Formats: sequence, C-alpha cells, structure tokens
Amino acid sequence: MVAFFAFDLGYEISLEGVQALIASTPLQPISRKKRTPTYLQYSNPPQVLILGEIGPLETRTGQITATLFDFGAVSIGYRWPLEETPMSKMPVLSQHLHSLDLEAHAKLQAESLIEKLSSAITRPHLAPLIEDYYIFVLDRIQPSLSSHELLEQYRASIAQVLRFEDQPLSTTQREEALQEQVSYYEDDLAIMDWNAALIYDRDYSDTISVLELLNIELLEARYIDARLDRVIDDYEGLVKRRPLLPIPLRTPYQSVINNLAELRIESALLSERVDNSLKLIGDLYLARVHTAAGRRFYLQDWQTSISRKLDIIEDLYRLLTDRVNTAQGQALELVVILLILIEIILAVVREWH
Repeated sequence: MVAFFAFDLGYEISLEGVQALIASTPLQPISRKKRTPTYLQYSNPPQVLILGEIGPLETRTGQITATLFDFGAVSIGYRWPLEETPMSKMPVLSQHLHSLDLEAHAKLQAESLIEKLSSAITRPHLAPLIEDYYIFVLDRIQPSLSSHELLEQYRASIAQVLRFEDQPLSTTQREEALQEQVSYYEDDLAIMDWNAALIYDRDYSDTISVLELLNIELLEARYIDARLDRVIDDYEGLVKRRPLLPIPLRTPYQSVINNLAELRIESALLSERVDNSLKLIGDLYLARVHTAAGRRFYLQDWQTSISRKLDIIEDLYRLLTDRVNTAQGQALELVVILLILIEIILAVVREWH
C-alpha cells in the first residue's frame, strides 16, 4: 500500500544542490517492460531521499521517502508491503490507512526538508496546499485471476477500497469509482479514482511513478490557480479606481504592472515545466494511465481555469499599461502647452519692456 502527500516547497529546487547537501538518488527511468520507448522519460529525473521507517500497517514496517522535483515540489511517500491479504479484508485495511494521521506527519517531513535544503531551494516557502493520493497494489492473487475475473468477483470490494467505505456502495457510485480502467495484458489492471487507485500487476513501479507525478501536477495546478485568484482579487479594485490627478511621469502603477508581468510569466513557465516533466506520447500503456487518471483528477478543468485567469491577468496588465501610457501622454502634452504658454508670456513681457 502506498500513500503520497504532495507539497510545494518553493519556486525551484536545484537537484544538484540537493545531492550535495543530503544523500539522494535519481528516480529510475521509466522501464520498457510494456514496450515503452526510451525517449518517454523524465525531462529532469527527480531525486529520491529515504527518510526512514514508519510503524507497521498489519504486520510489516513501512518506508518513508521524499521525491523532489526541480520545479519546487516534493512528494512524501509512505509504502507498506502487504501480506497475503484476502480481497474481502481490503476495504477494512483501506479505511485503516485513511484514518491514520499521515497528513500531519508528512507536513512535518516537508517542513524538515525545507529547513535542511533551503540553500538548494529558490524562494523557499511551504505552501499551505496539500494533495494526497493512495494506491493499493495487488501483485499476486491466489488462485491467479485475469483482470476480467478480478473485476467480476470483487467489483463491490474494489469500489469500497477506492472510496474508503465500510459499506457496499450503490450501483451508481460503484460504477463511477471503477470508471477509469487501463489494462495491457489479460492479467493486469489499473483502476484510477479521484483519491485512490488499485493496481493489479507484477510490474507496477512505473504506474505508481506516473500516479505520483499526477498528484504533483494536481497540486501545482491548484497552487497556480490559488495564486492567480489572490492577485486578481488584490488588483481588480485598483483597476476600478481612477486616479484623482493625472498620472505623473513616475507612475504609482509601475510596481503593480511589473508584478503582473512577472506573475504571468512565472505561472506560465511553472505550468509548462510541470506538464513537460514526464514525456508520455502516443497511445501507450503509461500514457493511457496518465490520461485516465488525469480525467479523474479533473486536470483539464484546472488547466482551463488557469488559462482563463492568465487571460484576466493579461487584461489587467494591458488596461493599467494603457491607462499609464494615455495619462502620461496627456501629461506630456500639458507640459508642452505650458512651456509654449510660458514662452509666449516671456516674449510679450520682453516686448512690453
């Protein structure tokens, strides 16, 4: 069983700097076990830190890891190996996992990391947003079942596991929880819901890595969206207020205009870097996992919201810039008129004398 908690630690993380400060290893490249082309890899492989152990879930002790991404995010991971757990007991186990106070523990880990790695982080700051995601892995079932047989026999239990429920779900809720499924061979299956996934596969590590990255993508999308919201709220009132006096050559809007331009560029760059962090192109297994899980995370809706708010930021920037340019042009015209008027007055005075 796996639990991931995603945090934003700052604007950028120097992965080379992380290696110099603390023992870490690059996340292994995506394998080719399902014929994934070699060029579908991390653009800059994240660094993985082993943070220690956590108390047992069932009978086995778990491991805590931190996966650091160069665009400023970290994924705190908790992994427990499962014994031969009957599917009938999985719903109870999933509720137990969900009831643990892992979020508070993960936040302490993130705070410790930002303190230890502050020199490798540009503009270090732990954002208040957190995204969690849980993955249940079945690498073997006795007797062996095909993915079709697994769903046929344990459909209700799997839906309960994905929704952390102790009672069987209604047919509608069950089918919604099981909606996004991806399979490659007859004996593997990945089912992705909005807060949890179930993987039935002996070769599951790459699928887990893709889902971990998707959880990071969702966090960064929410982070960008919230930041844009705050700026729009702060500055829309300024746009509605018109200055009582003409804007001087040194405009009071200049810092606002600079902030808007900087925010627009930073948000667009962060969104682009997150989107390009893992190259998954074409109708391949991991690309299908990424697409299916992205639908459950409503990533496209978040990206649409970000694009719309970036357009609003662009409009605010243009409006303030146009207002400043117009007002300063009028001020310059007034200065020219005053200079001409003064010149005329001086000429008249000289003529009078």
